[in-house]
Amino acid sequence: MQSAAHKLLTRHLGLRKGEIVVVVTDRKDCPIFRAVCKEVVGLGGELKKVRITTKRTNSQPLPHLRETFNQADIIIGVTDRSISHCPETRIARKRYGTRVITMPGIDRKLFLKAMMANQKRVKEIGDKLAEKLRRSGVVRITTPSGTNVTVRSLTSAVSVDDGDSTRKGRLNNLPYGETCMAPINTANGVIAIDFSKISIRPRDKAKVMLRKGKIVEWNSKAKRLVDYLRKADGRKALKVVELGFGTNPAHKKIYGKIVHDEKILGSVHIAFGGFGNARKCKVHEDVVLLKPTVFFDNRLVINKGRIV
Repeated sequence: MQSAAHKLLTRHLGLRKGEIVVVVTDRKDCPIFRAVCKEVVGLGGELKKVRITTKRTNSQPLPHLRETFNQADIIIGVTDRSISHCPETRIARKRYGTRVITMPGIDRKLFLKAMMANQKRVKEIGDKLAEKLRRSGVVRITTPSGTNVTVRSLTSAVSVDDGDSTRKGRLNNLPYGETCMAPINTANGVIAIDFSKISIRPRDKAKVMLRKGKIVEWNSKAKRLVDYLRKADGRKALKVVELGFGTNPAHKKIYGKIVHDEKILGSVHIAFGGFGNARKCKVHEDVVLLKPTVFFDNRLVINKGRIV
């Protein structure tokens, strides 16, 4: 565990002596949090521990931490509820160059697995997919479960999560491995959800209908997800905000945690709700689509979950 924490801080964040490192958790007793904090001190960083409430949704704002985040060189989130797309995280990154790695829902096994990933290979796959996405106008996705949806490309919003947060303003998840486009506004069609942390699995056949980038209809199996979103922040939580593609070859099947499953090589994930200051909302919730066939314009880029 301590070796993995060392690799996180040196290889993925490029920690330098004297830098301010804010480590955030919403857990009572977390060995990952302890290991990371210990390693920050051991490497000569200035450690600031922050504990936040568990009574929040993914990426719900943290206004009381704005100044703390703005003063940080590095932010590390070891949490159950994500801080990736909080407005405070985004401001710190965009305005002050803070480097960020978040680990929403991560456990010991995933932490150790993430530190053994082939970062070079993940980056190669992600960059190649991003290059194709930036040249496209429309993305079309179908799946064996029944997804049939089109998304208009927004090339300026394409980014690659390759585990490298050594540069100013960079944000990565851990585990890492996705190429995504966010924030987006336009999506039309049917999404058949294969996995959501809101107790949805492939056998449930949960479906939502999108029109002009918003959920407008849903079946009974998807009602729990829709109710969760609406409770978090009303109708605006039903808006599509992100389209992503998994690029980590080490992730092959559903693990049961979104931070892992959205990185499955060749998978697709779609998120609803907010994205920092670009789309203010109290929730950011991803759903995963498995074995997708994806076209960028008329070019086949993923065939039944295999990147071509």
